[in-house]
Amino acid sequence: MPGQERKQYSSQQISSLLARRFVRDYEDMLTAYTPTEQLELTNHLLMMLEQLNRYSQQREEKYYQAYYAKEDALLQKYGSRFQAYHSKRFYQYFYLDLLLAETDIYTDEEYNGLEEQSVTPEQMQAVVTMCNNVLYWHRTNLYLQDAGKEPQEIVQNEAANGLTAEATDKEATKSRQLLAIYYLLKALGIEARNNGSVSSVARWAHLLTGTKFTTIQNSDIYKKYLRMPNYKTDVPLIEDLKFIRPYFVDLGIEGAVGLIDEELARAIKELPYGLRKKYKDNTGG
Repeated sequence: MPGQERKQYSSQQISSLLARRFVRDYEDMLTAYTPTEQLELTNHLLMMLEQLNRYSQQREEKYYQAYYAKEDALLQKYGSRFQAYHSKRFYQYFYLDLLLAETDIYTDEEYNGLEEQSVTPEQMQAVVTMCNNVLYWHRTNLYLQDAGKEPQEIVQNEAANGLTAEATDKEATKSRQLLAIYYLLKALGIEARNNGSVSSVARWAHLLTGTKFTTIQNSDIYKKYLRMPNYKTDVPLIEDLKFIRPYFVDLGIEGAVGLIDEELARAIKELPYGLRKKYKDNTGG
């Protein structure tokens, strides 16, 4: 409005908002990956923040290139599974001036109210420090969950602690277990988002999957369950639905079978044309 004094935002607020955006994207991205993959991607981002800190002081492109070379190696390793990480565009943090103009960080009024519409080296280093603190905290929790260890190492640890290691079905992943829990509860009329809380269901899922529970904030199960049944899309989701479907058929839980078939039909319809016929002919229905 004419004559109205523009609101000013301090440098600390700028750093906090940018760091908050980074952490939100990081924690959302994690839900698409296994604990071992989460650990690898967290270490990768810690390396990126180290390069970003150097770049903020010298503005030399070699620091970005060092980061990019390692990210390209991860892209080649993960293939299509890299999409959840790639969609967050973490590379943009080397160009924080551009991020200031993003509408999900500032409103137009807030952006126009900035004293400086650019990020200083000090602000960039503050962003790095805040993000580092969060990532190191997550990494500690992942190591405490034995993320990154080979299955044999975990078995040896269990044996050393007097625990018996039973044979496990490697195809029955945590995501598939949660998907089965989701459809079992839904068939019973329990929809966590309507007549119950996701946190209550998440605690129950921790019990059924044998996963140690600390707090809801630390629970990967809780974060995954929030996105059920669409925590995955396209072929990965279809494969998980096909995997759990026979278990409900064997028990005669027709309500769950019907719900799974509906989701299968929807997911298949969204596939590229060339893949649709393959999955229509092999849904198990």
